[in-house]
Amino acid sequence: MWGGLDGALGVPVKPAAPAPAPTSANEATAVPAPTREREPFSLFGGLSFFGGLDDAMGVSRPKPRVEDSAGRPRPTPAPLRSTFTPGRVGRGANGAKADDGAMPLVVLVHGLESHGGTWDDLVARFASADAPAPAFLTVDLRGHGRTPVGDESAFTPAALAADVAACVEAHAGPTRAAGRNVVLVGHSMGARVAARVCADFPGLGARHLVAEDMDARVFEGSAHFGEAFGESGFDYDRARAFEPNAASVEAMKASLLGAAGAFTFSKESVVGYVARGRLFATSAGRAVSLVHPLGFCLAFDRILASGDMQSALAEIASMPARARPAVHLWRAPEDCGESCAAAAPGVAGGVEWIKARFEEGAVHDCVFPGAGHSVHNTRADLFERALRALAFEGTPAAFEDER
Repeated sequence: MWGGLDGALGVPVKPAAPAPAPTSANEATAVPAPTREREPFSLFGGLSFFGGLDDAMGVSRPKPRVEDSAGRPRPTPAPLRSTFTPGRVGRGANGAKADDGAMPLVVLVHGLESHGGTWDDLVARFASADAPAPAFLTVDLRGHGRTPVGDESAFTPAALAADVAACVEAHAGPTRAAGRNVVLVGHSMGARVAARVCADFPGLGARHLVAEDMDARVFEGSAHFGEAFGESGFDYDRARAFEPNAASVEAMKASLLGAAGAFTFSKESVVGYVARGRLFATSAGRAVSLVHPLGFCLAFDRILASGDMQSALAEIASMPARARPAVHLWRAPEDCGESCAAAAPGVAGGVEWIKARFEEGAVHDCVFPGAGHSVHNTRADLFERALRALAFEGTPAAFEDER
């Protein structure tokens, strides 16, 4: 359902989002960017906050590019809450960690009303296996998890892509020096951000772009929220008024109900947030929500209900073959009832449309048997196997009917 909102697709949402409210002083939207002199600090060898505790530790950040490949001004990146896990060569040699310069870097970008924690089980599967593991970087996008929305007017696909690229730059120095060894994986809405990263930052070192259960069709709000949505759209004032902290879980659940309009955040979806740890109690007994109604509204209106992924894929397709990432569509079966990617012959943005943008063999389409919309959680075994083969060998995913 809501983890998917990622279900039906159609035409752009109307009306457009209301004019943004002023940004509060504690919501930083710009990243200081002196030339990096050394690698960012990584807490306990694996956990990095806001790009690696760079500010707190006095470690400089990489200097961002001023323009993208088409000569357009680049948005100023915002600091993201991120987690970096170093790669490992295997259980031999005392289970030593590898030099990350020799390791693939897998960048994991979550979907709508989710956060970086959705990838925890996947990263743990790699950590507990005997086989080598790539380095992982997970992020909380603007308005999701522990990253604030920041300036509403700056919430665009290009800005979210710049945020992710800056975070990758902060962690991938040695990896990039070893060659194009970055795998970008985006789930659902995150696939659209990942595609924009590849289009705007061709020098980042992305060898593969994985779109997990997402195509490039334009979402239509009424299909998700009912006909009333077509008349009113989201209630942005209510979404801005939402507080992510409450006295108890029950109070937070009540606050989330309809927090962006009468048709949003149902009892079923809120209960699901608790079950998946997106709404939880702290040790002090208070409650925290990692789902932010304002970020949800902005992401739906400006990313899912836009044709930006179509534009990004067209830009990727026009790149020289030597610099272009391979595109992989990893999706749930269309008959599972919640898939967000479909062949959709003749429809702009569908799987067949995406394949037609590229030359033969440049797009690898794979349906994961028995998967739901969150392929990495519902078929974790197949996802782990496919990701390991792709990261280390460059082998596209292909499965028989393994249920």
